[in-house]
Amino acid sequence: MDSVESLIKYLEKELDWCLDEVKVCEVRVGLEYVGVMLSSGEAGLAHVLREDSPECEVFDKAGELQGSSARDMMNLATSRNLISAAIGVATINALSQIAFKSKPDLYPFTNADVLDLVLPNDRILMVGYFAPVIPKLMEKTREITVIEKRNVPSPMVKVAGEEQLEELSMDKDIAIITGSTLVNRTIDKILKHCKGMREAALVGPTASFTPQPLFERGVTAVMGVKIFNPQKMLEVISQGGGTRKLLQTCAQKTAILKKHMKL
Repeated sequence: MDSVESLIKYLEKELDWCLDEVKVCEVRVGLEYVGVMLSSGEAGLAHVLREDSPECEVFDKAGELQGSSARDMMNLATSRNLISAAIGVATINALSQIAFKSKPDLYPFTNADVLDLVLPNDRILMVGYFAPVIPKLMEKTREITVIEKRNVPSPMVKVAGEEQLEELSMDKDIAIITGSTLVNRTIDKILKHCKGMREAALVGPTASFTPQPLFERGVTAVMGVKIFNPQKMLEVISQGGGTRKLLQTCAQKTAILKKHMKL
């Protein structure tokens, strides 16, 4: 069972009382994000991995998803089709908000930022390019290696391909990993190479799920978002908006650290 399957199993156990009753009432597939809103009011996001998708990948269930059970939609996360997988992960994130509400004492949310995990002179492995945080990280360290498929126009960091992951992870202190690795299901391969690191943080709107299954696999921090205005979120992503616009209008950052959890 991989990380995505373990998240599904965890939520099936925790939310068995509502998974069939709660329906998906809205699904939007934008340029940057997939957004899902549930009939219970919660919402979730997942990144659209356009760079990994076949040029003409088409989602054959388009127009048929409204009214589907949250259980069925969550299981799309295991699909090979990356649009389907993103919808499934977005549903996992939306359902996780129900889990947070139902057991608030179990989830010690903090206002921690990924910068708070970094110590002076740490050697950082970044999986996925987080441009806004690079200058702030460089104030603490001078060594950041980015694993990224896209061309990264930054002279401040060393950029490498996924094929160099094993080699480049050997001497790093902290990993900052995009939550999008759940969509393409590369997360377990990445975590295998992070076992000796002090911190392994999953970050970004796609990393907005119940953290226990990932904490058991070596993740030390889950840093996502909470959607406080689902309707606005749907509008933003439908009009091509990305992370910055979401945080300006309808989402706020959240963080749960493993060291604060009672596992």
